[in-house]
Amino acid sequence: RIELDLAGVTFISSVGIGVILRANARFRAVKGVLTIIAASESVRDMLKISRLETLIHSSVPKHPANHAPNQAPSHAPSHAPSHAPAPVAFGNGWTGLIQSIAPVNERAQIEFVRSARITLDANTLALGHFALANSIDEASGLYGEGVAAGGTVAVAPATAPRPDCLFSSSNANGELQRFVSFIARDTLVVRGRPAFHAHFERSTSERITLSSLASALVDAAGCAVAFIAIGESGGAFGAWARQSPDSWPRPVCEMSPDEMRQALRFAGDPMHAGESIAVVGVACQSSAAATLPAPVAAALHDAGPCLLHAHVATVSYRPVPRATIELRAVGELLAEQPLRTVMHALRIEGVGVGASADIRETTFVRGSVWVMRIGTASTGGAS
Repeated sequence: RIELDLAGVTFISSVGIGVILRANARFRAVKGVLTIIAASESVRDMLKISRLETLIHSSVPKHPANHAPNQAPSHAPSHAPSHAPAPVAFGNGWTGLIQSIAPVNERAQIEFVRSARITLDANTLALGHFALANSIDEASGLYGEGVAAGGTVAVAPATAPRPDCLFSSSNANGELQRFVSFIARDTLVVRGRPAFHAHFERSTSERITLSSLASALVDAAGCAVAFIAIGESGGAFGAWARQSPDSWPRPVCEMSPDEMRQALRFAGDPMHAGESIAVVGVACQSSAAATLPAPVAAALHDAGPCLLHAHVATVSYRPVPRATIELRAVGELLAEQPLRTVMHALRIEGVGVGASADIRETTFVRGSVWVMRIGTASTGGAS
């Protein structure tokens, strides 16, 4: 924890604000805290203009009276409710450990947004075509593939040279506040608390495919799910907009090959292996599609073992500790690491049959995943 006393500072330049921004990001990356315990009025004004006033806090004792310096608080952490059962192993050809962290009957709400302004909160997931604009009119021509989770939105505008993101600010305790918003088009939006949290890791030299992970999560939940998975990438595979999607002549499924080539860029092979990825997805068994709103079900596609719609954001590598269980860690990863790509995840089957088939899709080496139940319960699966 670093405390800054700026009470005697009468002026702070844009360079100084930049230094504070970078220092705050670096301290958050290592779970540290940068806080301003005092500030002059002129400095407070500059911090408010820069939306950094949440860093201003009164000085507090480093060790509360009822705790010794090395003594952990006696209360149980909020992410480990008393009803949570023991973790259950899952996975096919790889290892996973999944644990319930919310009541069995709790469901998240999902909707397909044709065009609207979306404001994030701590438990909002979204994937679709986004624009970082203040209104639908201003968003014209600025859309691209996007993901949103943990208070951060990442988007690859078709007309921009590189991806971009916006992140919600947090207070000195790491709690998200002052949430960001964006313009969504043809987007799946999920709001609700995660029902499960899991760790997964390859058990052989084979990487964990996105479709096998999604299928395992559906089986474990016993219903359709929305999920956000982060971890080390074995390769990201998909497509992203070459032209802003609001200028496309028709939906992709109705495009001619020439129109598709003009509208989209495709990864020839999985890319950015060894970096970190964040995947936001919605999945269900084909038999459970009827449990979802019709526009949501229509957005899911055949991904082999399940129906799936997912977007992938790739950032420079940063390990995610196994102890990480707060969803805001996803937002921090997207906001604090250089953003490489955002794409619509694809699964393409090539030549061959069975185990020898040439299947290209996004893969993981290891990672963590948060799972939200959506729709209604289907037969089978754990609870």
